[in-house]
Amino acid sequence: MFRTICLSIALAYAPGFPVMAQTDVRGICVVLSVEGASVVSAPGNGRRAAEVGLGLGRGATLRTEHNARVTLQCDSELRVVVGPASEIAVARLVDDAQQTFGMRLMQGIAGFFSDGDDTGETIQIRTPSAVAAVRSTEWAMRVTEGASAVFAREGAVFVFGETETVQLGPGDGVDVTADGTVGSVVQWGQLRIDRFAELLGPDW
Repeated sequence: MFRTICLSIALAYAPGFPVMAQTDVRGICVVLSVEGASVVSAPGNGRRAAEVGLGLGRGATLRTEHNARVTLQCDSELRVVVGPASEIAVARLVDDAQQTFGMRLMQGIAGFFSDGDDTGETIQIRTPSAVAAVRSTEWAMRVTEGASAVFAREGAVFVFGETETVQLGPGDGVDVTADGTVGSVVQWGQLRIDRFAELLGPDW
């Protein structure tokens, strides 16, 4: 079952717009850079290769191949780096809240940068097993066979499992099993941090 990762940030929300839109049209997320082969698809718009300037509206899905990376700039101050062999989707509005934006990380790895404020506007990102809540911070998530790993590089990240909530500080990480069981919060060793950095590349 999908759970939700909630991020409180300032969000200048734009209407959904077709996947085929170009850089002169503002979308929910726009491709900033592409390395390797990746495909964007959306209902009613088919599939096409990811390319700089391509917009991802609500319902669009990005899939990266092995050794591929894509960087997205989303509405407000959210930047997303999608690593190899990953699948992430732009979701629809949640609970009809005009200032709520969503994404779903179904598989693979993504790194996030957000510069938030206290306006109360939210972003929701789903994984199969965990919920995390953050403000203005840098963090990354990896999904493998339904299990989630969450790492906070800067700021604070609250991670919610099926029955437990933990807080991550800078350098902390936590693993959540596919059934939502939250592990212990630990300072990640350099080898594991380096592995995330290797997968996400220099943009993260």
